[in-house]
Amino acid sequence: MLGLLVILSLHAPAWGDKADNGIECSVVMEKTSFDPRAAFPDFKLVFANKGKKAVRLFDDFYPSKGKGPNISIKIWSKGNRKKEDRPLAWYLPSYQVERVVHLMNYITLKPGEKHEVPVKDAYLLLTYLQPLASGKIYELEVRFRDGHGDPGTRREYVGKKDFIVIDQTPR
Repeated sequence: MLGLLVILSLHAPAWGDKADNGIECSVVMEKTSFDPRAAFPDFKLVFANKGKKAVRLFDDFYPSKGKGPNISIKIWSKGNRKKEDRPLAWYLPSYQVERVVHLMNYITLKPGEKHEVPVKDAYLLLTYLQPLASGKIYELEVRFRDGHGDPGTRREYVGKKDFIVIDQTPR
């Protein structure tokens, strides 16, 4: 029983609010309202240390040049979302990176400090399972898994942001 509790605590997610280490993850979109025919806007993943001590993050956001970011992105229809619902669009990194200890980089955030990770050209990353409809509210969900920032601990940071798609065709 104690072993199960330890395993569960090592995989605790940070759901857009503070994780157990004081890091808050959020998403800042370039635009939160855009035309359905326009490219999906760029955004930033922001990590803020709201805790009382310095925290180390594994800098694994862009581990390999020429590859996409090492984060997962999902777009959900906002509203009556059920557990079995599928996202409307998604991106998962489709590569594995072999970690070499002396090449691993870390970011240390002191209390009150922020670290921003820009995600440019997100529209090129996303695979749409169905188009986004005008007049609807959606939720952008971004996840980053950090298995090396804190030795022996795996954390999943989740940032979420609502946005709306509005047809901006002149009438």
